[in-house]
Amino acid sequence: MKILKKRIYILSVSFILIPFFLGAQFYNRNTYRTQRNEITFGVGASACLTDVGGGKESEESFFGNSARGFLFDLNTDQTKFAANFSYIYYLKGNLTFRVNLAYAKISGNDESTEDLSRKMRQLNFETDIFEGSGVFEWILVQEKSGNRYNLKNKFGKSIGASNPLGFGLYIFGGVGGFFYEPYAVDNFTGTKIKHKLRPLRTEGQGILDPNDPFYVKYENSKGKEIDYSKFAFPLNKTYEKFAVCIPLGIGIKKSFHGTAGIKLEAGFRFTRTDYLDDVSTRYFNPETLLAWHNDFDGPNSATMSGTNYMLNPEDGIFSVIVKYGNSPPTSADYTSLGIVDGSLSEISNQDFVNTYGEGWYSADFYKTAPGQIRGNPTNLDSYMFLTLSAYKKFKNTQKSFKIANSSLKRKIKASF
Repeated sequence: MKILKKRIYILSVSFILIPFFLGAQFYNRNTYRTQRNEITFGVGASACLTDVGGGKESEESFFGNSARGFLFDLNTDQTKFAANFSYIYYLKGNLTFRVNLAYAKISGNDESTEDLSRKMRQLNFETDIFEGSGVFEWILVQEKSGNRYNLKNKFGKSIGASNPLGFGLYIFGGVGGFFYEPYAVDNFTGTKIKHKLRPLRTEGQGILDPNDPFYVKYENSKGKEIDYSKFAFPLNKTYEKFAVCIPLGIGIKKSFHGTAGIKLEAGFRFTRTDYLDDVSTRYFNPETLLAWHNDFDGPNSATMSGTNYMLNPEDGIFSVIVKYGNSPPTSADYTSLGIVDGSLSEISNQDFVNTYGEGWYSADFYKTAPGQIRGNPTNLDSYMFLTLSAYKKFKNTQKSFKIANSSLKRKIKASF
């Protein structure tokens, strides 16, 4: 009985939807041949998913074990603006190629998050985005303009296509590139001065060799493991101002007549960088930053890194289990590693040793001390736009015709 009801439901939905899609394909099947070119101007909102800011704490997250829960990690108070221009060429009735230019601002601020560990960092950023991309649009449902002149027959009934809504639906995907250069406001000294972050190398980018002991593999008993040497920059190198993005999204169109209308589009950009916010790996030693810069950028670099040796013990310390093997750090290394004095001790519990092996230690760390987690290099940054645009199609009506089996062409002469 259940199977029969399921089949009846599927057939009913099919009878409702199939005519709709067939009608959409028939209605504009050949229109694109005379309207291959289209331009679009739009404005809207922008947002991003980076290491700065974010949503709730891990325990309260929708995803349970990660506070960075995709769109659930957005901070609406950090919404900025976006503007775009597009040129579209119709390859087929349901397939177009689009060249897109966009400008936007994106930002993040740890003051916006409810996650205590991120809130204590006091980090923030903002950057301009200049993007260029090429994408393909696949039109699932053609927009319809309906009866353009509202013509009626002698009985008062509308003639032409009856179409009360006429919304179109499309999806898109492609590849692009964008320019960015993050800057931040100094929240640490109270001056509120803006600083460009890339020149400051706040995480020591390119200051130490990738084989330096600072870039050791991080691992703990919870199964997390990051080899920081894979994310270290060669000496004297840092991240680029240009990065690749993969735009994906969906849009709806509404035509007011045959050649113009509006559309609402939501587009997500996956990127190939983790430095939209200048935050990716771990806190760097501020003394090394001061020595490397050796100019007025030194103090700014140390300040804007947010690195600190001492914090309020009530909320600035966390306890972890780490593996040091047979070479645990000495007390002389505690300050540079951010270890609280007297807190390091080897785990001797036999059940733990039998499960995880020897060489594990428990220790208390200052959360923003050198070597501690500042970001997550395994999660690349991303940004997104929601835009409302106006579009205009241009007709390319044929101005001549060719006589069959002849090399002659004759111009079409208007008769009105």
